[in-house]
Amino acid sequence: MVNVDIEGKAVYTNNPPGGAFRGFGVPQSVFASETNLDLLAEKVGISPWEIRYRNALEPGMTMASGQIADEGTAIKETLLAVKEVYEANPYAGIACTMKNTGIGVGVPDKAQVTIRILDGKALVLTSAACLGQGMATVLVQIVSQTCGLPSHEVEIHPPDTDRTPDAGTTTASRQTMFTGEAARQASLQLRAALSRCSLSELENEEYHGEYLGITDPLNAPKEHPVNHVAYGYATQVVVLDAQGRVTKVVAAHDVGKAINPTALEGQIEGAVAMGLGYALKEDFPLTRGIPTAKFGTLGLLRSTDMPEIDVLIIEKNPSPLAYGAKGVGEIATIPTAPAVASAYYRLDGIMRNQLPLKGTFYRKG
Repeated sequence: MVNVDIEGKAVYTNNPPGGAFRGFGVPQSVFASETNLDLLAEKVGISPWEIRYRNALEPGMTMASGQIADEGTAIKETLLAVKEVYEANPYAGIACTMKNTGIGVGVPDKAQVTIRILDGKALVLTSAACLGQGMATVLVQIVSQTCGLPSHEVEIHPPDTDRTPDAGTTTASRQTMFTGEAARQASLQLRAALSRCSLSELENEEYHGEYLGITDPLNAPKEHPVNHVAYGYATQVVVLDAQGRVTKVVAAHDVGKAINPTALEGQIEGAVAMGLGYALKEDFPLTRGIPTAKFGTLGLLRSTDMPEIDVLIIEKNPSPLAYGAKGVGEIATIPTAPAVASAYYRLDGIMRNQLPLKGTFYRKG
């Protein structure tokens, strides 16, 4: 039984249009919900960690949408991973989140990959756009792993709408899972062919793979709809010193399966930097709808502002899709800001409900 009463208001303003911010509305809503969770913990007399752990999803539980949490649900594992550092630091804040992989909610969502044998190599063709997440590396790894080919025999063709098949948008933290699974499907066909002959003997042959994420729309008339094909989970802890400086961030992420751990850690580190800027310094002031800040005065964090970041990768997903990988592109920014606010509340007892946070080491006013 879930007791929730939410009222939303849409307000038309003359402010500049806003685009998606690494999570598409979730950083804002989670900042509010996680801050409220800290207040609830205080009211019932348990720690912020404890209230999250007691109420965390487990495999087989029913989500608020009615979907059943699958076997790869590992939010409790992310909480356990940060428990020691949270309890060892008096000025540590904590926040959790979940984020879908794929567009979901009944929207058609597919990715396609073609592998063409050319000049004695497996050439992977897909239109998946790389925004820095290392898509090409992931595809090389998946094809190499599935086919048993050395990486130097796998090449990636740049996206080209005239030659490469549709892979869908690089949004909704979907490319590694969706295009990765399409690549795995194509690779399984190539592997079968390689069991009969050599790669050079398959010159000009093509193998096509596709993954279609079939989901139900919100409010679907069924008891347990599947609104998204997968969810990632995360817990982050932010540690302050006595002066209010962020000295450490511990980011525990349930990623299903880390295809490339080094690239994954870099993705999370960059996202944490983005989240810290959102929480502490970045602002976009307007006067009568007109921006008054320049790029250099927005408050972007410099490299010298960054604390130590400890990335903890949780892998628990038996799904064969893309070897169990789930998206991490958006989720890694989402819990950072509420964890910072939680840490400051433990430091000085002031509940801050606006971003960027005011009255901190980084922003006095």
